Amino acid sequence: MNGLLIGRSAELGGLVRVLESATEGRAGVALVGGDAGIGKTRLATELLAEARKRGFQVMVGQCAELGDALPYLPLADALRDPELAAAVAARPILGSLLGDGSAAAPSSGLTQQRLFGSLLGLLADIQPVVFVIEDLHWADRSTRDLLVFLSRMLQSEQVCVVGTYRTDDLHRRHPLRPVLAELKRLPVVTSVELRPLSPHEMSDYVASLGDTDARELGEIVSRADGNPFYAEELFAAVAEGDTLPDGLASLLMSRVEVLSEPGQRVLRAAAVAGRRVEDSLLREVSGLPVGEFEEAVREIVSRGLLLVDGYGYAFRHALLQEAVYTDLLPGERTRLHAAFAARLTSPAELAHHHLAGHDLVGALTASAEAGRIAERLGAPAEAHRHYDQVLELWERVDDAERLAGETRVAIAMRSALTAADSGDNHGAIVRLRAVPPSAEAYERLANYLWEMYQPDEAIATAESAVSMATEPAVLARALATLARCLAWTHRHAEVEPTGLRALEAARSAGAVDAEASALVTLASAAELRGDWSRAEELFATAAARPSGHLAIDLRAQFNLTRVHYDLGRLEEAAEVADRGVALAAETGLSWSTYGTDLRFMRFLIHYVAGEWDAAEAMAARFPIRVGTIPESVLSSFALFIEVARRTGPASTSG
Repeated sequence: MNGLLIGRSAELGGLVRVLESATEGRAGVALVGGDAGIGKTRLATELLAEARKRGFQVMVGQCAELGDALPYLPLADALRDPELAAAVAARPILGSLLGDGSAAAPSSGLTQQRLFGSLLGLLADIQPVVFVIEDLHWADRSTRDLLVFLSRMLQSEQVCVVGTYRTDDLHRRHPLRPVLAELKRLPVVTSVELRPLSPHEMSDYVASLGDTDARELGEIVSRADGNPFYAEELFAAVAEGDTLPDGLASLLMSRVEVLSEPGQRVLRAAAVAGRRVEDSLLREVSGLPVGEFEEAVREIVSRGLLLVDGYGYAFRHALLQEAVYTDLLPGERTRLHAAFAARLTSPAELAHHHLAGHDLVGALTASAEAGRIAERLGAPAEAHRHYDQVLELWERVDDAERLAGETRVAIAMRSALTAADSGDNHGAIVRLRAVPPSAEAYERLANYLWEMYQPDEAIATAESAVSMATEPAVLARALATLARCLAWTHRHAEVEPTGLRALEAARSAGAVDAEASALVTLASAAELRGDWSRAEELFATAAARPSGHLAIDLRAQFNLTRVHYDLGRLEEAAEVADRGVALAAETGLSWSTYGTDLRFMRFLIHYVAGEWDAAEAMAARFPIRVGTIPESVLSSFALFIEVARRTGPASTSG
């Protein structure tokens, strides 16, 4: 049941203006907030209809109330659109979201950046496009990070991103609150807050639903308190001749209680599944014979409680699903969660249902696998949460190591590394300090301490890693890390001998990543003491072959480009920069630190070589709107051409 869109012309107009700006090549983001049932989805639906009229590709994804169990759920939903199949197939890292995650590439620490960059490329290829993410209040950490990334990176693309969220769910510590505060400061973001409808608007809205007498109309308007969904439910109750109970939850349950017993049984099972459930899965969990199940579903759908959605069913509104779920008895809820867990295969969903069903053995097993899959998908925050869940359950489950497939120390290491990959270096340090001492743990700890500007402790920890290492490859990585930590400290003189020792150990062990890291550190040290030919030789060796770590490869390409440039070898610098820029683009890392630096170097080479048209074309792809210092620095490079050609406002400023 949906009436006309009433009382929202100003809000819809604001969203259409964002759409129009996108049409003109000014990407925009709109955040639509309001209480549950206030009409956010309806407003987004109207915007999508307008977008389709204007020739926009439409992408829609919905977050689910599963906490951080399922990373990138709304993005995966949106990418399943058959119209996007070719664009997704061209970007395997996006395609990995559409399976169970087992086919995803091993995590490299840059997987999330690669995924974000690939999505940016896809949006640019299919533009004009509008991407709607519903129910952000349920979004996982990685989806929130994706929203921030798009809000900062989208510039001149014909792209409009819309996110909806419940304001009444945002308690003081809700993780979405700081994200919204950050985004609303950006000039690209438009905030739309949906207020309750006025009594006059509500009267018009109820009248659009169907015929009702003046007394009933007045009672509905009075009780609905400006909430369209509440008004719809009240209208449906009046139309069916029901007595109107107090409160929305009671009203919703009064509509459920008129169902037959099989109908209520099916609806209760659907509520445990979440907002949406497949037909075959719901039938199995309900335990009803096929004929009785189909009759029950027909009854539920005819009363507008569930809607047919593809090969399954979805609740007409999340509030209805919440009301039915809350009304379940504890034992009933546990049994239904266990029934779903017995039939599902996705580790993330299994972990959710096992935990809710109090099956700790199943929860530990599924959480460990869900963590590994989240790592491969580039969702480190969700992986970290799953690994922490495993550690919390470890002492409560027999034979935990066999169930998890790894030792407790290995899981703790994964938890620490994924914490760091999600930007929580402090959390990673805390967790690594709690792990039993080992060369591997100390080598990682030294890296994070160095990144947190604690050089003395980083050096001491790296030295401990070196002294504890027994395996050749581990020793090579520990030595390479120690050499890196020694640089730019009072012990800088030790960089050369330590780096050479790391290089020898890495080549002996076949540790290509440690070899590349040692080469870059040695080259930087040579450059610092003025030995440019040695620096150039070492950087060239590091850049000559893939190390298996994209961050190290891009770092080597950038530094080799920079040294060639500083030595005046522009042709060689251009050749290396082109390779680096291409590698960053192919792997979705154009906006990573070294991806950005390589693009700047290529621009600078064009500029110094007098290739101003090429430099100007490259500068046109730099940020127009900036929100961070690196973005502003990159954007400012475009001014070189304006000043040189005496065009634009920069050429006239004194």
